[in-house]
Amino acid sequence: MVKHAKIILCLLVLAVLMVPAVSAWSPGQPWTDNSEHIAAMQAYTAYAGELFKAKMDGAIQYIGTLNQSTSTLQNDEQQFLATVSSVQSMSSNDTITQAWGTMTQQVTQFRTDLKTAISAGNGSGSALQAAVNSSVTADQANIQNLDTTYWTDREKSRLDEFSYNDGRRTDLLTNLTAKGIDVSSAQAIESQIQALQPQLKAALDAKDEAQIRQVNSQIDSLCQQLSQAVVNLSWQARESARLAQFTNTTTRMQDRLTNLTARGLDVSDAQTILSQITALQSQLQTALQNHDQSTLSSVNSQLESLDQQYAQALQQITAQARSQLANQTAQNRENRTAGERRTNQSVGGFAPKFG
Repeated sequence: MVKHAKIILCLLVLAVLMVPAVSAWSPGQPWTDNSEHIAAMQAYTAYAGELFKAKMDGAIQYIGTLNQSTSTLQNDEQQFLATVSSVQSMSSNDTITQAWGTMTQQVTQFRTDLKTAISAGNGSGSALQAAVNSSVTADQANIQNLDTTYWTDREKSRLDEFSYNDGRRTDLLTNLTAKGIDVSSAQAIESQIQALQPQLKAALDAKDEAQIRQVNSQIDSLCQQLSQAVVNLSWQARESARLAQFTNTTTRMQDRLTNLTARGLDVSDAQTILSQITALQSQLQTALQNHDQSTLSSVNSQLESLDQQYAQALQQITAQARSQLANQTAQNRENRTAGERRTNQSVGGFAPKFG
């Protein structure tokens, strides 16, 4: 029984070949729902479906020679083929992937029922294998045509995906350069990725799964390096811009207080708040250098609160200035009125008298 189980498992394995080797880092919209990728998935499904139909047909035929009922196995096969057929009308990576999961379960069920049937009929593992191989050979032309279509679609999808991702990465580096960021280190990594395209094509042309995995692994590793390099560059640019903004803002705030002081106004409260703001510069710079978003958010929150306090202090200073101006205006008006009264009194004392 164990020997039979091993043979059946080898004859009917679906899951390990299921997903085409497609991998590449790319910001933005993923490639997985692109029509070319979907076509490759559908082509693989058609190929796998035909191959396993031939295997199932051979197994069912053999069980029939043991005078065992094949209705359960035929039902399993029909359910499997119905799922295979449904994939051709699907248009998303997720739905096809789910269908593949269903197909794997259906093959597993067929395998379980086959083991039961071969045990009940006291069948031979070698005879089963011969029947399956014969069925596959008889259908080899169809299987080969579908396999060729699959590899053609897969290669087109993978190489177009490579070009698509290359364009996205190039655009990203171009945008960073336009912002004045030196992207030479990231560009060097991108050049290494681009240099792998001929190797990827050669592996696909040769239908060499091991080589495809190796090249994709190299691409993935370099893409991760590039992704981290871009993150670092973005943080560096963010640091430069943020610290420049901080310096410009605090300089304007200090100039404002200096002007108010020159007008004789008390700015001590606002100056204390500004000192607290400038004291946070080192924490701000450290958070930016460490790419520490949590600390950066905390520092920015403190700065926002202090900025509001500074604005309130300025309002109080402005109110103080207006009050002083109003008092000075009133005092000047009073002084002018008193002067006029004194002048009138003096003129009245020298007036000529007639009588």
